[in-house]
Amino acid sequence: MIRFALRRLSTFPIILVLANFIGFAFAFYFEPVVASSNPYVSGEVVIPPIFPEYFSYLSRFSQLDFGRTFNGEPVLDAILRLSLNSLGLAGIALAISIVLGILLGRLAVRRDNLKVSGWLTLLATLGLASPGFYIAILVITAAVIFTIYGPGLLIPFQGFGWDAHLILPVLVLIIQPMVKIAQVTGTTLVDELQKQYVRAGIGLGLTFSAMKNRFAFRNVVSPILQAIAYSARLIIAELIVIERLFNWPGLGKFVGTVLRPAAGFFDTVVLTPSTMAGLPTALVLIFLLIDFTTFFIARALDPRLRMDIHGEGSQ
Repeated sequence: MIRFALRRLSTFPIILVLANFIGFAFAFYFEPVVASSNPYVSGEVVIPPIFPEYFSYLSRFSQLDFGRTFNGEPVLDAILRLSLNSLGLAGIALAISIVLGILLGRLAVRRDNLKVSGWLTLLATLGLASPGFYIAILVITAAVIFTIYGPGLLIPFQGFGWDAHLILPVLVLIIQPMVKIAQVTGTTLVDELQKQYVRAGIGLGLTFSAMKNRFAFRNVVSPILQAIAYSARLIIAELIVIERLFNWPGLGKFVGTVLRPAAGFFDTVVLTPSTMAGLPTALVLIFLLIDFTTFFIARALDPRLRMDIHGEGSQ
């Protein structure tokens, strides 16, 4: 297990450096192009070689100097500050998605008909077919109409705060992850409950509820954890749009600001190489940590997966 973990961890630096370089190169080559499109800029724009500039950036990076954003704030400080807002929002949405998703998935499995209930199939179809930004636009439109023609502003739909400001963005973020987790929980439970040991347990006097909740559910934890990891990645990816729509000051909104179209392209004021290098590095690191954590939790809870790792290690 430790050897397998070290092999996975050894790939982190390579992936992070690649993400860092791609972000740096994107801004390095496009920033002069955007500057040349400015009517107030005269003269020919000369792009220097990228590798000397990137090695100079890495030299400062090794000294914990990650550069500065367009407003003069250190890139590391900006990413840490905004990441707390984003991860707080994403963590709340993920926790609610897990609880409701597992609850709905277990409720959809009945003894009298060992298949996923039709209401969960319909709910999953509608939820997975509805993009987060589309739901967000509908929710914001409904809130505006309710504010204008109704009793007034009851739930804020713009701005930041660990209070009622969380309600609408969390509501939008949980829909797809919740139905995904519910769908995986229901389908895997149905498959597990059709196995011979479940029939044997019921024949020995155990109730169907006990077999489902104490034994079958424990054996399907691994695919549910994979669905949770997928949901976490989905929530983080959707933050780029959702935070901008709800004006939530997080990492997603900052990415959207950096890539904001201006004058037909990107804004040279915010599109700086050091900023663009730090943003994909932070996002990729979050994705890697999600996968790494899910991998080891699943293997800690499911001994069958630990046997697979030992089998791979002995080959």
